[in-house]
Amino acid sequence: MGMRMSVKLTMKKLPYILALLLFITACKKENNAITFSGNYQGQQIIYSNHSLETHESEINLSSPNFSVLKGIKKGSGTFAVTNKMEVVFTDTNVWTADFNWHILLNGSYKYEALGDSLILTKYIGENKENYYQYRLKRVDE
Repeated sequence: MGMRMSVKLTMKKLPYILALLLFITACKKENNAITFSGNYQGQQIIYSNHSLETHESEINLSSPNFSVLKGIKKGSGTFAVTNKMEVVFTDTNVWTADFNWHILLNGSYKYEALGDSLILTKYIGENKENYYQYRLKRVDE
């Protein structure tokens, strides 16, 4: 009877053990962020106050540094991929206060990477009604 009781207790604990292992594995995968490097060209899209603007853009990513080579504002600084969904850019230039600072590649962006394409999106506002987005394609190997 002692043997059956111990098997029963182990069988009851098995789902919890499996759930714990699955959770640990999922957490490890979340931190496996990809790295970006190379020259990317495409569009900078600004959707603000129900108005859409597009501008040509070119960005060089060489971890941990970035530089905007073509765009509304040519900034530069550092970046870090924080997880498999987010990258944080820190523009290190000195700027005047007389423009919309959201047009700078600066702050936290959600990213989607598929093959040689990269989409960076920063939402502004509580309802995410305004956004600043880069739709880029890698141009060098």
